[in-house]
Amino acid sequence: MRKSQSKDLQSFFGTLVAHGNPRAQSQLGRNTVLSASRLDTSLNAAGTTLQLAKDAGDVAKEVPYVKAVAGVLSQIIKVREEIQANKERCGEIIDLVQLKSTTILQSLDKVFQANGAEGIEDLRSDLERYADFLRAVLREELEPFRTQSRWSSYIHRGKNSGDLQRLERELDEFNNRFSVKRLVEISVALLPKPSPPARVIPQALPPSPKLVIGRDSVVDSVVQTTLSSSEPRVIILGQGGIGKTTVATAVLHDSRITSVYPTIYFVSSELTPTIELLENRIADTLSIPQGGRGTDLVSQIVDRICQDPHPVLLCIDNLETVWEIEAEQPKVHNFLEVLSGTGSKLALFVTMRGTQTPNTSFPWNSTILSGLDIDDSVAMYENFSNELADGPACELLDQLSGSPLAIKLFSRMVQEGDRSSQLLASWNEHGTKALEIGSKHRLSSLERSIHLSVFSPRLNDTARLVLGLIALMPDGLSTSATWFKRFESVLPNETVLQSTLRALRRTALLDQFGEPSRWRMLPPIRQFCLQFADSTSPIVISLVELYMETVTENSNYSSSASQVLILPEMANIRGLLLHGSNMEPFPRFIGKASAVYVDWAYLQDIDESAILSCFLRLPILDNERADIYQVLGKLNHHWNRLDAAEISFVRALKLYSEAENQLGAANTHKSMGDLHARRHRLDSAEASFSRALILYREIPNRWGEADTHESMGELHMRQGRLDAAQTSLAQALIIHCEVQNRMGEANAHESMGTLHMRRDQLDAAEASLALALTIHGEMHNRLGEANVHEAMGNLHMRRDQLNAAEVSFSQALSLYGEIQHQWGQAITRESIGYLHLRRNRLDLAKISFSYALEQYNEIHDQWGYAACTFVLGQVSFQLQDLESAESAFRQALSLWENIGNNWGIAETCQEIGNLHLQRMQLDDAEASLDRALDIYTTKIQSRVNEALTNRSIGELHILRGQFKDSERAFQRALDLDVAANNRQGQGQSHRCLGRMFLKAENLKAAESSYTEALRLFFEIGDSQATPCLLDLGEVWVQLGKVEETHSTDVVFLRARWDAINQERGLEALDRTE
Repeated sequence: MRKSQSKDLQSFFGTLVAHGNPRAQSQLGRNTVLSASRLDTSLNAAGTTLQLAKDAGDVAKEVPYVKAVAGVLSQIIKVREEIQANKERCGEIIDLVQLKSTTILQSLDKVFQANGAEGIEDLRSDLERYADFLRAVLREELEPFRTQSRWSSYIHRGKNSGDLQRLERELDEFNNRFSVKRLVEISVALLPKPSPPARVIPQALPPSPKLVIGRDSVVDSVVQTTLSSSEPRVIILGQGGIGKTTVATAVLHDSRITSVYPTIYFVSSELTPTIELLENRIADTLSIPQGGRGTDLVSQIVDRICQDPHPVLLCIDNLETVWEIEAEQPKVHNFLEVLSGTGSKLALFVTMRGTQTPNTSFPWNSTILSGLDIDDSVAMYENFSNELADGPACELLDQLSGSPLAIKLFSRMVQEGDRSSQLLASWNEHGTKALEIGSKHRLSSLERSIHLSVFSPRLNDTARLVLGLIALMPDGLSTSATWFKRFESVLPNETVLQSTLRALRRTALLDQFGEPSRWRMLPPIRQFCLQFADSTSPIVISLVELYMETVTENSNYSSSASQVLILPEMANIRGLLLHGSNMEPFPRFIGKASAVYVDWAYLQDIDESAILSCFLRLPILDNERADIYQVLGKLNHHWNRLDAAEISFVRALKLYSEAENQLGAANTHKSMGDLHARRHRLDSAEASFSRALILYREIPNRWGEADTHESMGELHMRQGRLDAAQTSLAQALIIHCEVQNRMGEANAHESMGTLHMRRDQLDAAEASLALALTIHGEMHNRLGEANVHEAMGNLHMRRDQLNAAEVSFSQALSLYGEIQHQWGQAITRESIGYLHLRRNRLDLAKISFSYALEQYNEIHDQWGYAACTFVLGQVSFQLQDLESAESAFRQALSLWENIGNNWGIAETCQEIGNLHLQRMQLDDAEASLDRALDIYTTKIQSRVNEALTNRSIGELHILRGQFKDSERAFQRALDLDVAANNRQGQGQSHRCLGRMFLKAENLKAAESSYTEALRLFFEIGDSQATPCLLDLGEVWVQLGKVEETHSTDVVFLRARWDAINQERGLEALDRTE
C-alpha cells in the first residue's frame, strides 16, 4: 500500500533533519591541538642514530615521510628491550640497521641544513621506500621474537648469518642509491641558478601534498589529459573526503604542469553560497583591486587572465557549494561558459562533490575518484599514525571503505594516543561520531563531511527517506523487478523511485555495484544514516512487515521461485528481522518469519539459532513460539546439540498440541523421529514416524508424507528390513515427484542408491546416486552433494575401483570441511580408512579411523564411535596385535549392546570368533560365531553376512578335522551368496571348499572348486585371483600336472590378470612362483 502522508518523511528523518539544523547541533568547546612531532622524544637516548634523528627534528615537523622513517627506527630500537627469544641475532639486526641508518641521517641533515625542507621534498619516494623497508625488517625479522615462544624459534630456525649478510647487502644498496647518489644529485640541483624560469605561483595555491598514496595513476591520468587537450576543462568528482582537493593540488604542483602553465591560481568555493561571492574571491586571488571592480566582474576576471603573458591554470575547488543551490545554478553555468570562452589561454580545473558535472555547452574531462584499496588504506594509516596496522586497525580500515579523510582522522587519533581497538569499539557503538579531531569542520569530522552530502540542496526529503530505508538493508536494494516494485510499494505515492535513486547517485551517496548489481552505499554513509534516522516510523514498520510477509509466504524451500526470491535477500531479511525485534509496535508476521528465515539459513549450513533464542524472549503468539522451537530443534540436531534438540521438540509438540495444530505436530513428530534415529533409538524413531504419517494423511500434507516415507525407508535399512525399505523409499519418490519437491527427490534417490548397494545392485545404485548428485548440484545444496560423493566412494570400493573411490571421498571431505559438517567429515574419514585397508595400508588406515573416532567422540555419536572402535580392532587383528584387537572388540561389543544395534553385535561377535580361531580357542570361537549366525538369521536376515559367518564356521570345522560339517557350512554359504547374487562371496565360498577338499586330500574336488573360484574372481576383477591361482597351482603339483602350470590357457590367464593388476596399480604376479 503506497503511503502519501508527508508526516512519514518528517518522522523518519526527524532526528536527522534536526542534526542538519545548525541550531539543533551541539557545539564542542574543546579545540584539540594535534600532537607535535614525536621524532625528538621517540629517538632520545639511543646512541648516535637517535641523536642524528633528534637533530633532524625540524625536518620531521614539515615532512611526514621523515617522521615515518624516524618512527619505525624508534620502534626497532625499542624492540631490543622486549626481545624474549633469539636475543643475540636480533641484537645484530638492530645494530646493523642503526649503523646504516646513521649514514643516511647524516646525509639527510646536511641537505636540510643547506637547502631546507624543499631539498628534502624531492627525496620523498626514496624515504618512503626506506620506511617500507624498515617496516618489513621490524615485522618479519624482529616482531616474532617479542615473546618467548618455542614456535617462534622453530619457525625462524633457518635464519642465520646468511640472512644477516643479505640484509646488510640490501642496506648497502639502499645507502649507495639514496644517501650517496641521490643526495649528491639533490644538492647539485639546488645550487643557485643564474636565470630562474619565469613562474608565477600565487600565495593562494595550497602547498604540495606531503604524501599522496594510491593516487599516482589518477594524478598521472589527469596530467596527461590536461597536457593533451588544447582547451583543458577538467573536473574531479567524488564523495566528500575522497581526496579530490589532494589530487587536484598534486596535479597543480606536478612539474609537467608547471612547465606549461607558469601561472596557476587556486580558489576555494567554501562558504561562497552565491556566484557574486565566488567571483569576488577569484578577483581577490587575481589581485584585481576592490575599488576597480565593476558590475561585470566576470569580464574583468577574463581580461586579467588574457593579459597574462603565460598560459593560465585556474582551479576552483568545491564548486558544489554554490552550484548545488538551485537559484545559483544558471549563474554558475553562465560564469563557466564565459571562462571557457578564453579558449586555449585558460586551463579550467574544478572539483565537486558527487558524480554530476555542470550542464555546460562544452564537454568536461571528468575523473570520478573511488576509495583506496585495502593495501593503500593500510599504507596511509601506517604513514600518518607511525604505527603498524594491527587486527583492529585493519578491521576499522575495511569499514572506512578507503576514504582518505576517514583514514587520516583515524590515524591522527591513534597518533594522539587512542588505541585502534578502542576506536573500533567506538565506531561500532557510535558510528561516524567516533572519528573527529576536535571541531565540526568537514575536514576534522567524518560526521560533518557526510552530513554536507546528505543535506545537499540537491536532495529533497523523499531522497533522504529512500536513503534511510536502504541503510536498514545491509545488502542494499535489489535491482530485480520483483523486489524493486515491492520496495516502491511502501513509499509515498508521489515518489518516483528511479529518479530518486539517480539523484542519490549524483551526490555520490549511493551507487549500483556488486554482482548481481544492487543499489548500495558505503559503510560510513550507512553508519551515518543509521545514527540519525528515526527507524521506528510507520514507513519503516511497513518495510519490515513487507519483508516478513514475503518470507512467511515463501517457506517452500525446494520451490525454484521461492529460492530466486529469498536467497539473494538473506542478508536483508536478517538485518530487518533484528531491527524489527527492537521495534514498537511489534511488526506483523515477524515471529513466523524468524522461524522460516532460520530454516532457509539451515539449508545454507548457517547456524542462526541465536536469532531464534532472541525471539523466544519476545511477546509472540504461541503458534509462532512453537514454530521457533521446532526449527530450533532442527538446528540443534544438525549442529550435534542433541539434548537441546530433544528439549526444543518436546516444547514445540506441547504448544502445537495445545493449539490443535496438526501440521506443526506432524512436523515435530517427524523431526523427533529423525533425532531418535540419530541416537539409535530405532523403535522410538519408528513410533514417531508412524505418528507423523497418520497426521500428514489426515491433514492431508503430501509433502510431509513423502519426507516421512523417506525417513522410514532409511530406518528400515538400518533394521535390515530391505523389502520394507524399498517400499517406503519408492512411495517417497513417487510423492516427491508428484509435488515437485526437487530436494526431496534428490534425497530419495540417494537413499535408494544406498539400498541398491545393500542389495548388491551396483548399476542401479550408480544410476540413483548420479540422479541425486545432479539435482543437489542444481539446488546448490553442498551438504547433499557431499553426501552423494561419500556414497559414490563406497560404490566405487564395492566395484574395486579404488582410485575413483579416493577421488569421491576427497570431494566429499572437502565439501564437508567447507560447511563445517563434523558428522560428514567423521563418516568420510572412516570410509577413507576402509579404502586404506583395501590397499593394505594398515598404518594409514589406523590414522584415518583414529581421526574419525575423535570426531565421533566430539559430536557424541555413540554409533560412529562404536563402529570406529570395532574397525580399529580389525586393523590390530591384521597387524597380529591380538591383545589390542580383543580389547577393541570387547569395547565395541559393549557399545553395540548399549545402543541395541544387532548389526554391530553380530559383526563384532563374528570377529571375536575369528580371533578365537586364530588362537585355536575353538569352543570360544564356536560360541561367538553361533551368536552372530543367530542374529543374522533371525533378526537381520542378511544373506551376505550369514554366508560370511558360515564360512568362518566351516574353517572351525576344518581345524577340528570335521570335514563333512565343514563342507556343509561352506555349501550353505555358497547357496546364500548365489541367492544374494554376491559373486565375490561365491568365489570366496568356492575357494574355502577348495581348501577343505585339499585338507581332506580330495584333490579332484579341490581342483574343481579352485577353478570355479578363479573364474569368478577373474570375471569381477577381484585381487583374490592371485592367491587363488597359487592355490590351484599347488593342487596341480600334487596331482602331478606340473606341465599344466605352463599351459597356454594358464599363461594367458596370468597375462590377463597381470594387466588388470597393473591398471589398478598392483604388482604383476611373479611367473617364477
